[in-house]
Amino acid sequence: MIRTQTLLILTLAGLLAGGCGSDSGQSAMKQGLAAFNEKNYPAAIAQFTRATKRLTDSAPLYYHLGLAHLYQGDMEPALAAFNAALELAPGHSEATACLGQIAYLQNDQPKAQACFEKALATASGDEAKARLLTSLALTEMARNRNDLARLYLLRAQWHNRLYAPALYNLASLYRDKFNLREEALDQFELYVRLAPKGDRHLEKAENNIKRLRLNLARTQAEEAEGLRRDPATAARLLQEGARLHAAKQYPKASKAFRDALAADPLTFSAAYGLAMTYKIQGQRAEAVEAFRRAAVINPNHQDSYHQAAEQAFQLKRYAEAAKLLDRAIARSPFNPASAALMARIRYAETRLPEARAYGEFYLSLLRPGDKTRPAYEKWVRALPVK
Repeated sequence: MIRTQTLLILTLAGLLAGGCGSDSGQSAMKQGLAAFNEKNYPAAIAQFTRATKRLTDSAPLYYHLGLAHLYQGDMEPALAAFNAALELAPGHSEATACLGQIAYLQNDQPKAQACFEKALATASGDEAKARLLTSLALTEMARNRNDLARLYLLRAQWHNRLYAPALYNLASLYRDKFNLREEALDQFELYVRLAPKGDRHLEKAENNIKRLRLNLARTQAEEAEGLRRDPATAARLLQEGARLHAAKQYPKASKAFRDALAADPLTFSAAYGLAMTYKIQGQRAEAVEAFRRAAVINPNHQDSYHQAAEQAFQLKRYAEAAKLLDRAIARSPFNPASAALMARIRYAETRLPEARAYGEFYLSLLRPGDKTRPAYEKWVRALPVK
């Protein structure tokens, strides 16, 4: 009897000790989270480490411990903590993404990309997907694979138009790699409107906005200097050119359009009409220049870019065609025609991974049930990914 009572007492004491240990671990974790939220990472690490001695099966605990170490710049303990989280929860998307972040910081871009892609496959929520797509873009930017970086950033914007980091990185990409100053300015301005106060990139973005505005204003002033305009004469000649074009008198129409542009160099319809007459007559090189001029006069006219790029492509001037499309994509990123033409250009240049990426982007923009999808998708799937 006494022996039985003693056994019961010892068992109860063990259970109570275990319960107290669990409570102690939970308390340490709560204190760690409080310190973490206050950005007191050393205190958070101390509390999380204490909690791990009691809580051995908590993936969130090891994940936050890894984050605290990562924010402190301590890579090795961060790696150990994230791997521990993944052992407990193999599908932990955030821990996988953090392993990718560490690989990126260590300049192991293939490993970073693999981690980000794995995390993206299991990510839920548009903001999480936008964040991972932006991370993938950064790995491509680090390798100077600018087409792929741009497409990742556009996909990030597709998931979340308000995700500020995607805007900032796209602005930097347009400014540094594509030489698209106006489009970079647009993205920086959007970023400044959306970024939270205290964001570490805000000051840089504001400085970039000032510089870009100043450069663009200087360029516009130089272009306007000495420009002579006679809109009345240009309008009369434009009307004559349109009449001759309708009558299929293309050489005469071309002259009328050229004369209209000489009278007023900013007459968009004359530049576009001239380009169309050149195209009809098979004068591709002249058509490229005229469509390009139309696009300069009216930068928001998508068809001018597309027509110029298509003519340059037919002339096998692929680099020129791609550069024309770069601006079209920057101004209207979700236009399927731009993605399709860029896929053709990259394929002609034997840049097959980029051709596939643009082809996949084109497929994502097609309307459901489009009859051209099966054949196009078959072509895209046959291209190499890397």
